[in-house]
Amino acid sequence: MANWNYNPSEYSARNFEPIPEGDYRVRINNVKEKIFSTGNEGFEITLEIPGQVGKLWYYLVLEPSDSLKTNQRLGMFFDSFAICDTDLNHYSNWIGRDGAVRVKHSVYNGTITSRVVFCLSRSQQKKFLDYSESVAESQNRTVNNGAFYCGQQNKFPGFNTPHREIPSDMVF
Repeated sequence: MANWNYNPSEYSARNFEPIPEGDYRVRINNVKEKIFSTGNEGFEITLEIPGQVGKLWYYLVLEPSDSLKTNQRLGMFFDSFAICDTDLNHYSNWIGRDGAVRVKHSVYNGTITSRVVFCLSRSQQKKFLDYSESVAESQNRTVNNGAFYCGQQNKFPGFNTPHREIPSDMVF
């Protein structure tokens, strides 16, 4: 049996509000290999958002029955986080990478929760006020098969400008 003397004076109730819908700059905090309820393998990726108390989880599911969908999802993830090493066995190298995601609300067991609906490409991330890339940097990009930007890790010096509202007329 565990040996612990609980001290109720060290407890304070916390009320975690859902992260508002919108586009956010995020950083990968942790990555775990996972087998999902469907039996498909993949990764559970924990994301932190500057200025937010909570974290987000992104589930990168590998669906052997739909290689086009899986490769599209992987490409969006690698592009968003500027990951050039696409060997999935090197997933621990993803930790600490900066990217951006779109967050929407959904209802889970009667509670509104925030979820990642997709990763934003590097070009879509330019809308964040802190995005800074000189003309010289943009001309020196390394391209992987013409598919996505494989620049330096953490290209965003102002990581503290995390949120941008979704325009009400944007289609999902």
